[in-house]
Amino acid sequence: MDNGANTISGSGFYLHTKGFNFFDVYMLTGVIHYIFDIYCTVQKHENRPVLYIKSKSKKIFVELIRPYTHYILFYKLK
Repeated sequence: MDNGANTISGSGFYLHTKGFNFFDVYMLTGVIHYIFDIYCTVQKHENRPVLYIKSKSKKIFVELIRPYTHYILFYKLK
């Protein structure tokens, strides 16, 4: 359940998709944007893909996942 992180500055979120290849993560960003209107990009961390939720979509993302997040992990949604 703990596969993401807030940025240090609090501007967005990282979803650690390092187990997938770049093509699949790019496809995922397209689907997330198309279905949920969430703006995200793919960044390279340790030569593996990480999905980044941009700050302008932070509120939409938090509202979407909060009902499925354990209360102990709410601190990550700030």
